[in-house]
Amino acid sequence: MDYHADIPVELARAAHAGTSFVPEERAGQERAGYAETLAGDWERLSKLATTEEKRRALVEEFARYREGYGRRYRAYLSSRSRCLSTMIAGPSRFPVRRMEKRNAVADRRCSELIEFRVRALAAIRKALCPELAPIMAGDADAVERLQAKVAKAEQMQERMKATNAAIRKHAKAGPEAQVWALVALGFTEGTARKLLEPDFCKRIGFPSYELTNNGANIRRMKERLEAVSQAKATPATEQEGTAARVEDCPGENRVKLFFPGKPDEATRETLKRGGFRWAPSECAWKAYRHQHTLDLARKVAGVPATEAKA
Repeated sequence: MDYHADIPVELARAAHAGTSFVPEERAGQERAGYAETLAGDWERLSKLATTEEKRRALVEEFARYREGYGRRYRAYLSSRSRCLSTMIAGPSRFPVRRMEKRNAVADRRCSELIEFRVRALAAIRKALCPELAPIMAGDADAVERLQAKVAKAEQMQERMKATNAAIRKHAKAGPEAQVWALVALGFTEGTARKLLEPDFCKRIGFPSYELTNNGANIRRMKERLEAVSQAKATPATEQEGTAARVEDCPGENRVKLFFPGKPDEATRETLKRGGFRWAPSECAWKAYRHQHTLDLARKVAGVPATEAKA
């Protein structure tokens, strides 16, 4: 796809008319750089679109990204078109202060463009591969995703054990016998031969530390799975205070504060420092659930001390 047309030739030329002796050449470079950036982004994202559903989602998300990136790029070029340099305009009566302000505006537009691209690409990658996102305790599918990770790690542990056992079993028969024993376990011949190459400690197969680390990771994930499962099974509770209502939601891993109106500035600052943020969709102040946020919420809400300990 050709992206050059997103950037008008005249706009690109004007962006360098006051700062370059060859604005037409710089205009071509500007448009080419824009097109190469979008083409590269599309190519990298396309590798993540492994299903038809993901490919359709990519087309929609990328169109939105292209529109936003192009709009900000044109705004950046427009701000550049108002800049002059003494090299072009000459030093006589040059409006230094005015140009400093205009250059500052152009720099801000450039920063906004870069920040938008980083955020937008991260959002697209997250939309295409939600399975790669960190598992948060409050996610609706946290238990299922943790169970899948534990199962995958356990399968890997058994595979590593079986691999090392096969290598030991066929050690006397020689490397070729070991290779085909590993191929029988599902490895390609190339991978099998690589597993038989000694490392810097003369070890072959999977070193013991990999099994130890993976086993420790399995235990850690199982502990977290149990904790998340218990939290999901724990019903939310409410406590009414003199200033607000507190909702303790273990399943969502959130603490929520509901005020009858807008709290004063001092209260808002206290909540922000304590990790709370305003959630307009729920008309509540929310924070991740732990003892500190629970205690702070109850204190700010005016929950009696006897109830707060409940």
